[in-house]
Amino acid sequence: MTTTEPPVTGTAPGPGSDGRLDTAGGGIERLNAFDGLFLRAEHLNRIQDHTEAHARALGEAGGPGVVEGFAVELEDGALHVGAGLAVTADGIALRSGRLTSLPLPADNFREDGFWWVEAVPATWQYGEAPVQGAYCDDPCSGSGTVRRPYEVEGVRIRLVQALAEGLGGKSAKHRRNFLANWYFRAERLAADPWPYRSDAPDLPRHWEPPGVAGRPAGVRLAALIRHCEGAWETDTWTARRDRGAPPPERYWQMRLGMRPWDVFMAQILQFQAQLADVTGKPGVPEGALGPLVHKLLSFGGQDYLKRHTKLEVGKDLTELAEGVRTGRYSPPTRPGKGVHALRDLGFDELPPAGYLPVEYGDLTQWLEELRDRMSTYLGDAVELRYCAVTVADVAQAVEEARHRDRIRIKLDERVRERVPVDILVPLGPHYEPVTRWVAFVRRDQRRCIEEQWKSQQDTREQDADQTPDIALGDASVT
Repeated sequence: MTTTEPPVTGTAPGPGSDGRLDTAGGGIERLNAFDGLFLRAEHLNRIQDHTEAHARALGEAGGPGVVEGFAVELEDGALHVGAGLAVTADGIALRSGRLTSLPLPADNFREDGFWWVEAVPATWQYGEAPVQGAYCDDPCSGSGTVRRPYEVEGVRIRLVQALAEGLGGKSAKHRRNFLANWYFRAERLAADPWPYRSDAPDLPRHWEPPGVAGRPAGVRLAALIRHCEGAWETDTWTARRDRGAPPPERYWQMRLGMRPWDVFMAQILQFQAQLADVTGKPGVPEGALGPLVHKLLSFGGQDYLKRHTKLEVGKDLTELAEGVRTGRYSPPTRPGKGVHALRDLGFDELPPAGYLPVEYGDLTQWLEELRDRMSTYLGDAVELRYCAVTVADVAQAVEEARHRDRIRIKLDERVRERVPVDILVPLGPHYEPVTRWVAFVRRDQRRCIEEQWKSQQDTREQDADQTPDIALGDASVT
């Protein structure tokens, strides 16, 4: 077997190529040391750069996301982010060893606006060391200066403005779930999934591997939402994606309409976290006047009156009246413990699977109690079926629901068909509940044509056997 030497480009070897058409550099360079080389800072930096380039390439191949930590909390009018470890899309490791804080934004920049809380790389130098002499200077002349010999590769927390169309028109209790639904849908469509495109009835003609594209510089940790009355709320799992599959696996899953593991986990955890928040805090009356008073006071301020015309004031008052009618100026509902309709708690959609708390009073009547509670939780937009399972069965059923659509629990003009949902109840050997929770999963809608056709045939044959013959001359029809 013989090989043909590729043509030479006529250029000298460099970072991009060795001078031939079949070679390409990728930014990973090392020091080619030899005896007689005068070792300088440039060469030591090149050694460090080589190690960093390899580490970033491996980090990029493993995929972006949070590995651990980076919990986000609101306290004392500031945003606090805990220590943690994450990897950016271009492979930079973000490690934080301490609590970081930053002030909340002064104003909501747009009615539909919110903020992403992101961790991005940050570097700074510290320490002091004397410069003993520059190259070709007398090292004992004492002509050097002081420099910082150490450089830290750390993390900076930042807020990035974003818009979700329609967010400003939602009441405070519905904003968090609306934002989650909006972003989960946008995240899925951004990957251009073939089964959900306008030309989905046809198979794609091209199946090229993913190309090299721009990558975000940071890692999202949470979404920060401001309500009309000035209250703040964070939602971790709308934004955060824990580190999961490498980029090729994630790319093709999303292109084929599948849901990557990290997105599925985020959808379940977003629901569970919001449910725990709204049911675990003291109740606040739905009709509280605080938000409305706050808005009215802003109208009466001298600065407001100076900066707005009569027409603008009238428009703002009209919007205020509309907000009162639609409940926009109500605070987030904090109903406390008990059974409440999820719609009243601010949920319009649920993940394809999740968990709901249950408290049984009389175990001899547990099934009736469970039916009442689930009917209250989920309303009439779902078609419920109850299944006795083991705890291990729950895990398998939840995993099987990974790629199914989300569960809409609000019937409207667009969606009138009830969503089929299974309630999974872990039972003991004596047919009694063994947990104070149940799982819900969107039901499999697979119907095999052969089985359906055979069932119809059997039905027709049974009907024929039960139908008496009708005489029509010399013929009979059944």
